[in-house]
Amino acid sequence: MYFNVSVGMVGIVFWLLVLIAGGAAVKPGVDFEEPIAMILLPGLYVGMANICYRFGWIVDVAAFPGHPRKSLFRAGLIFSLALTSLPGIWAVIAYLITVYTGHKFD
Repeated sequence: MYFNVSVGMVGIVFWLLVLIAGGAAVKPGVDFEEPIAMILLPGLYVGMANICYRFGWIVDVAAFPGHPRKSLFRAGLIFSLALTSLPGIWAVIAYLITVYTGHKFD
């Protein structure tokens, strides 16, 4: 549950960054991200993240029976949080580029 809540909270924050900062980085009438992708892909991402989470747990138990490693969980969580934040980080960078150059993306 900790994994889902953490990745979900980061996902919501960075989804909003894509929506707001990404929208401010492009010219009017242009989408930073396709609206259908903003609606459908988060659900697909959640499903894939949970599949990978379950697979990591199975690998850990199979490789280290009786001694599951917390460091493996921590590494997977950090990787998932970093991967989840990438679109939002790109949107902020795109916005900062438009502020610096004065030109919005097409």
